Amino acid sequence: MNIYISIDGVLRNFVNRFHYHYENAYINVDEEEGSTDTFDYKITEPITNLNLTDHFAFQSKEQSDHFQYIEYPMELYGHSPVSYINVYNEFNKFVFDYKDHDVYLVGLDEYAKAKPATLFFLARSGFMPNNIKFILSENISEEWGKADVWISDSKRILDLKPDNKEFILFETTYNNFFTYEKKINKLSDINIDNQNNIIFNKDEQKQLDA
Repeated sequence: MNIYISIDGVLRNFVNRFHYHYENAYINVDEEEGSTDTFDYKITEPITNLNLTDHFAFQSKEQSDHFQYIEYPMELYGHSPVSYINVYNEFNKFVFDYKDHDVYLVGLDEYAKAKPATLFFLARSGFMPNNIKFILSENISEEWGKADVWISDSKRILDLKPDNKEFILFETTYNNFFTYEKKINKLSDINIDNQNNIIFNKDEQKQLDA
C-alpha cells in the first residue's frame, strides 16, 4: 500500500512561520526615508484556509513568489516549527511499524530554493523518511493514481480524491472551514491492521468505553 503524508500541516507548521516572516518583512519595519512604497501590507485574521494570499496582502503574485521562494525559503521551509510536539518520533515509528508499506512524504508546490530548505527541515527535525516526493498542484490527480491513502490538511487534495482511495484529514486551526469524517490530530491517532484497514484510535476507544 502506498501511503502519502503531506509535509505541510502534518509535519511542518508552515503557516505559523509564514505569518512571522511576513509581519517582520512588511509590517514591523521602520519607514525608510524617501520610500515610495505606499501599498497597504496587512494580515487578515484569523487564518481560515490554505490560500495564503487570501490572508497576506502582496502587490502581485511575482512579489509573493519572490518572498516565498527566493527571499525567505530557508526561513519558511527550513526553519518552520514542527506541527506538534513529538511528531518526528511518531512519524519515524509510523515508518518502522508499517515497513511493509511504502510511505511517501509529499511537498506541494515547492519551487526554487524551497526543496533544499525542506530537506534541511526534515534533517534538522529528525524525520527519517524512505521516500520524498515534490509535486505540483496540477499533478495531484495523477498522484492519486499512485497513492492508496493520503494524509493531509488540504481540501484541494481531498476534492480530487477518487472514490476508491482513502483520505485522512489532519486537523489544524486554519482548515476548520470544512469538515471531514475521517480526521486526526496526530499520526498516532491511526493504526493499520493486517488487512490494510485503517483503524482510528479514538473510535476504537469509544467502542471500548461503550
